[in-house]
Amino acid sequence: MMTLLQLDDDTLLHILGILPVESVLSLRKTCKRLELLTRQRIVWQAVCHDHVLREGFPFPHRAAAIANATELENLALHALKLGRFWLSPSAKPASSLEFQASSGTGVSHIRILPGHGGRYVATVYKGIWSMISCWDIGDRASTSGTAPPRKLADWSPKSAIFAGFVVNSDPDSEATIATAVQTGGGQNSIELLSIVDRESVNPSFRSVCNIATSFKPIALKGDLIAFSDDAYETVIMNWRQNTFALLKGSQQPMDERFQYNRCLHIVFAHKSILVVRARSVELFPEPELQLAQGSFRTYEPVGFHTFGWIDGVSVILQFDSMRSGDVPAKPEHAPLSILLRTESDDPWASDVHKLEQFLLLPDPTFEGLPRAANAASTEVVEQTDSPSSAPPAPASASPYIFPPVRAERTSPTVRGFLRCPDIVLGPCGTALWIQPRARTTAHLTGLDVHSSTAQVWDSFNPDYVHLDAADDRSEAHYALQNRSSTSPLTPNREKTAETLCAAVFAGPLQERHPELLQPHARKVWAQPKDSCNWTAFDYDEERGRVALGSSDGSVVVLDFV
Repeated sequence: MMTLLQLDDDTLLHILGILPVESVLSLRKTCKRLELLTRQRIVWQAVCHDHVLREGFPFPHRAAAIANATELENLALHALKLGRFWLSPSAKPASSLEFQASSGTGVSHIRILPGHGGRYVATVYKGIWSMISCWDIGDRASTSGTAPPRKLADWSPKSAIFAGFVVNSDPDSEATIATAVQTGGGQNSIELLSIVDRESVNPSFRSVCNIATSFKPIALKGDLIAFSDDAYETVIMNWRQNTFALLKGSQQPMDERFQYNRCLHIVFAHKSILVVRARSVELFPEPELQLAQGSFRTYEPVGFHTFGWIDGVSVILQFDSMRSGDVPAKPEHAPLSILLRTESDDPWASDVHKLEQFLLLPDPTFEGLPRAANAASTEVVEQTDSPSSAPPAPASASPYIFPPVRAERTSPTVRGFLRCPDIVLGPCGTALWIQPRARTTAHLTGLDVHSSTAQVWDSFNPDYVHLDAADDRSEAHYALQNRSSTSPLTPNREKTAETLCAAVFAGPLQERHPELLQPHARKVWAQPKDSCNWTAFDYDEERGRVALGSSDGSVVVLDFV
């Protein structure tokens, strides 16, 4: 009988490519030949294809494209651990890091800079003047989470207040950060900053472009920046070539001094630009940028919808690399996934709201796109085939079909006293948000001396769910194990604290795992300080990393695996 080692290398590589990852790692320990073969890049390419992408797990495609065999192995193993985290409802973050970003002044913005393994975090705080800081938190896995973060650089012009802040989605771009600057002399501008000499002893911020405008930066992608007013106008600019275009919304404000339609999110989509404001969602055609000669070239929207008053929103290109089967798909014209929380104009409305997901599906008639490209990444609507004798539909002016279609599942949330209304949705469908204390009942029913114990806990429990004794003991044990030395978490505090919540919404991960079809909000982390609120946060889905900024100037970085 032929043994395994009697097979040729090509056959062994093929076998290793279809084995479970645990078996591959076990075979590595048996002999030098198998150790060498299990370290080949082709083996880990197969692992990524069969065990990561097919399962819809978050994965850094950009980093994997240039990774060597060892790096690709580490990326695959990390993605598998991250997938298990999302499939296990009781899983908690593997590690946490806390440091002081400012002294006594709250963090107004925090962002994990794209690329570089998520090791760089930018913070903004406002003291007498505003300051931007960049921190290197390192690779927490390789340092066992013991190394303190290193401040790379600060940027704080004299007499300047920052009114807007975005980071570049392209990690290779020269411009890393864009911020709106208001000076004491009444001057307004947008400053584009680059971080130079990151690996040196003295890295620093360097200005690469200054744009004289009172608009605020909303999106930055490579050399393109989008900045908007609080009413209906958005400017798209190539800052390197100094070319512009103006996107003019269809709804002009009744009073420009009233910021009722401020810009929340801008996405550079397929052949178009999506502008999400507090009370409107508009799709504009991809503009042709020109040198400004007296006035900008103006574009009108080709699609419009309103959700009412949007309180928090996240929009992501819902690219499923394995949607077409065994052959990786291309992301040119994927659906846009919109996750939002709406607010009511009625001050007496209930605090209970919902995180709702909508999809902007590609229009198959746009530029002759094949009808197969219109397949939704989730089963949210029923498609009906038109009769074969029907004439072909006329070409559409919009790459996406309006209005957006609602996903079947939603997740309840509470508005409460929320200092940070941000929502972050990842391409695989995982989402995070801050869950506050209940706004009204926590201060009426909850503090009524005649109310029952159950009423008190209901008023403070964001999910309005009674925990059984086992769950209560488990959460209490976890809280005590992760308590702050200055402000310990008690079981009661665990229930009343502001919490970071997460759920899996419609997307590649949910589609591959039917047990996730009902988004269930899970508590990921609780605010350990009584007199502190989270004021900003960011989430890197591929890395499984969250950065939380607080009102006391502290920052907590969580790693899920």
